[in-house]
Amino acid sequence: MRAKIFLKNGITILAAQMFTYLMDFLCRTVFIYTLSMEFVGIKGLFSNILSILSLTELGVGTVLIYSMYKPIAQEDTEKLLALLGFYKKAYTLIACLVGGIGLFLTPFLPYLIKDCPDIQGLHIIYLLYLCNSVFSYLFAYKFSILQADQKLYIITLSSCLISALKNIVQIAALYLTGNFFIYLLIQLPFTLFNNLFISRQADKRYPFIKTGKKPELSGEEKKEILKNTFAMFNHRVGATILNSTDNLIISRFVGLAAVAINDNYVLIVNMINMVVGQIFSALTAGVGNLNATESKETSYKVFKLLHFACFWFYSFCTVCLFVLLNPFIQLIYGSHYLFPLPVVAIICINFYIIGIRKIPLVFKESMGLLWQDRFKPLVEASLNLVVSIIAVSYFGTAGVFAGTFISMVTTSLWVEPYVLFKHGLKMSWKEFWLTNARYFPLSLLLVVITYFAGTLYQGTPLLSFLYKTGICIFLPNILLLLLFYRTAEFKGLLASVLPSRK
Repeated sequence: MRAKIFLKNGITILAAQMFTYLMDFLCRTVFIYTLSMEFVGIKGLFSNILSILSLTELGVGTVLIYSMYKPIAQEDTEKLLALLGFYKKAYTLIACLVGGIGLFLTPFLPYLIKDCPDIQGLHIIYLLYLCNSVFSYLFAYKFSILQADQKLYIITLSSCLISALKNIVQIAALYLTGNFFIYLLIQLPFTLFNNLFISRQADKRYPFIKTGKKPELSGEEKKEILKNTFAMFNHRVGATILNSTDNLIISRFVGLAAVAINDNYVLIVNMINMVVGQIFSALTAGVGNLNATESKETSYKVFKLLHFACFWFYSFCTVCLFVLLNPFIQLIYGSHYLFPLPVVAIICINFYIIGIRKIPLVFKESMGLLWQDRFKPLVEASLNLVVSIIAVSYFGTAGVFAGTFISMVTTSLWVEPYVLFKHGLKMSWKEFWLTNARYFPLSLLLVVITYFAGTLYQGTPLLSFLYKTGICIFLPNILLLLLFYRTAEFKGLLASVLPSRK
């Protein structure tokens, strides 16, 4: 039953997210061809600033979703109402903080951009981005109960359809007017409508929300939530600085042109990360239920299967990114939007490391293990900033990505599984690292073999890209199948996916 729920969530989310990112990609392509590179850079920069402002969310959403697993299983509506009430107050405060801090930063925008371009209405553009960010928090507190109840597909489908409609209107506006302000104004009503629609869905599925009752959490419960929220805030700081400060550093030390180039790579990499991230969000609720109802041994067996699936998937995706990123961007946007291959290599390595961490992170967070490594993200964030700022002076954009790599390898890559195995699974992590000692070199070997196989044919840019795409789809997966089809991990994963025969 748990596998069926996960598959329903996973397949729906995957299809919806792929469609959403296809529409985003089309909209961005029109954006690039109708507006100048400076606007592309401004779009990437302001998006990063607002990602940093989202730190005011503190990670309270993740903590409250974890807190809902048990009352949902026990159908404890009183506890769920109390948690939703707490969440509503928290998100009202968060919306006010984002708006207030965002307004405070407005006069300092020119200092964040090297050789700031003379774009009329720069501050108005920023304020429109800020308004959209504030709107995203309205009514969002009801998302949590759908997510905790393994109904993330409802949120995803709604967001997908509304986002697609928004993109169609934005594309039409860009073609007809070429006006950036109209493009931004279109976002606001769609963001608000999406939140209202999902809020109504939650009300229909959980009628007790509208009973008017307002139970309160006990002092001890609030204390526990605030404790975990503090720990989660540290994790959010680390993740945000790791993923959302690159454009700020590039803008300040390299320039907006480099931000515009980086934003194309970010769009493609984030497309994969966000699609997979939604699937892992669906998985988190199932893993939370598993850990609450099954033994540690059963949890570990599932962990090994999912870690193997994650290794296969991210190895395949890393191969595709390294081989196809530059040919694809050159084909769509032109050679002036390309990074050198060594820079692409660092981007792909960082993508792989983030991916291979996902299963330990899902299990750790679903077990509520937030406090045990609360200072790790702060160390990681500090390392990332220091190394990136120093390295960008010597290596340019590559130095920024090198900072991300060094900070992850020296902290998250080993701390997160350590906490999971010591405090969650309560067993040795020796087997985990012996497994990774096989996985990591194999992933690198797949990249090298596929890359050189892709160079065997050199035709027109389009034909060459299609050839490399075919090589990427078949070669690494065939090699992985030959290597693993007899292993327990592969057989176990296959058995969990295929319907059982009676």
